[in-house]
Amino acid sequence: MPVLLFTSKNISSRNIAEEMINLGYESIEKNVWQRDNVKLIDTETESILDVPTDFVTDCVIVLSSHKSKQEQKALTAHFPGNWNNADFGGAPRTLNIAYASKLKIIMQNIYEENKQLNWDVTLEADHHGPTCNVPIIFVEYGGSDKYLTDKNAAKVVAHAVEKSIKNNKTFETVFAVGCGHYPRDFNKMELEDDIAIGHILPKYHLDSLAEDTFKQAIEKNIEKIKQVWILKENLNKKQKTLIKDLCDSFHVEYVER
Repeated sequence: MPVLLFTSKNISSRNIAEEMINLGYESIEKNVWQRDNVKLIDTETESILDVPTDFVTDCVIVLSSHKSKQEQKALTAHFPGNWNNADFGGAPRTLNIAYASKLKIIMQNIYEENKQLNWDVTLEADHHGPTCNVPIIFVEYGGSDKYLTDKNAAKVVAHAVEKSIKNNKTFETVFAVGCGHYPRDFNKMELEDDIAIGHILPKYHLDSLAEDTFKQAIEKNIEKIKQVWILKENLNKKQKTLIKDLCDSFHVEYVER
């Protein structure tokens, strides 16, 4: 069972947690609620990126705010991790363990729960900390400051997460390469196709890709990665050659989309 983390010092995180409590999580000790052996924990950290990660569990799910330069209201989910520098926590050039099937289920649930709210629903490329020794997923809502207090969006996230907890369906999983930070092309595949998107390498980090991070993208997964999907229009010849060579080295299939 996953561990659900939030911080009461972040309004969006707190709003989602309050909706989880409304779904039946009961207080068992200070800052800890529980339902069916799943714990919801208030970490009280100043930043949602600083939540503790030393849990023995099959997955950590972090309930978080989302901020973007575009200020577009959005419901998002992604794996934290750093393709290069660690500007926002975690270890540099270090990915986390991806639980792609669980992320897919959460995304599908968000999509269904969002039909009346009509916000943007999107994956995000791997970014920011923390670095964790078990699978970790961030599930978020927001955009600009004015959306961070929206309790209807918090309810969508809470219901989507709760519906995902006991759903252990698994999917073939791919490593996705060459999109923007918000991977529009891969969103459609995640929501509609019978595959799950694992780690996502955006085009702005292509030139920092090397064997160390490619190896993590292939190996740090719950599901086995057999294919690397690239958006061919977004890669130059040198980048394609590098990824083809890395695919050969790690015995995975190179697929242009």
